[in-house]
Amino acid sequence: MNIDINLLPEELRPRPPVETRTLLVIVLILALAVGCYFLFQAKGDADARIADLNNDIAQMEKDIAVISSDSQIVALTNSISQLRTATRDYERFANSRIIWGDALERVQSHKPKGVEIGPLSEKGDTLVIQGTAGGWDAVTSYGRALDRDTKFTLAGWPTWKSTAFSLTIEVAPGGGR
Repeated sequence: MNIDINLLPEELRPRPPVETRTLLVIVLILALAVGCYFLFQAKGDADARIADLNNDIAQMEKDIAVISSDSQIVALTNSISQLRTATRDYERFANSRIIWGDALERVQSHKPKGVEIGPLSEKGDTLVIQGTAGGWDAVTSYGRALDRDTKFTLAGWPTWKSTAFSLTIEVAPGGGR
């Protein structure tokens, strides 16, 4: 067993070269210094990138001004916008037109048994169907079938006299498409 008796006063006793607390404070200060260095380095890189992007934006704005002042490019841009306008107008016109051939095919396809279609007449977007039927039930089922179709709307009650009937429907824009 070793007993170590130190008779030296406190000032003369051997001490470790650096105390633990002092070492921790030094390590903390060094870590903060390194973190600050990397933070300032990242900020400098971001500032440099922002400056480069601002220069690129300024150059692009100059290029756009040069290009947009060219008479050929202005003429082409105007031509493209006129073409787009004409295309929209044509599509609007085509969608508002009634394709009577398709509409008449749909009218024929909804015809139930016992109904014969006679003369058809159109006025604007209205179609008058005349014909003969074996009974009132066949005429009303035909009218309901036409009314259920998304392109047709029954414009009133069918008229019925003995075996002859008349049915008026409104045709939606686009007709039978």
